Amino acid sequence: MGRNYLVFLIGLVVLLVFSFAFCWATVYAEQPLIAILAIIGFVATLIISMLIGLAAREESAGLSTSFFIVAGVTAVLFVWFLTRIGVQMNIW
Repeated sequence: MGRNYLVFLIGLVVLLVFSFAFCWATVYAEQPLIAILAIIGFVATLIISMLIGLAAREESAGLSTSFFIVAGVTAVLFVWFLTRIGVQMNIW
């Protein structure tokens, strides 16, 4: 099952990169409709990486730590994105 986890990990990293690209376009190019894609990408990456990380830990696979690292990086980027959008929309 280790090879399947590696495929999931690569897919999550690609999804994270695309989510960050949408986030960057939203924040700096001021295209608010792309923000929806960025939010969906970040939430999907966070949920999937945590679920697969927990499943990998139960099987004691070595890649479980990598999934939690991806989840942590996603959470940090998601909070950064939400604060930048909040400042641009004068929410806070």
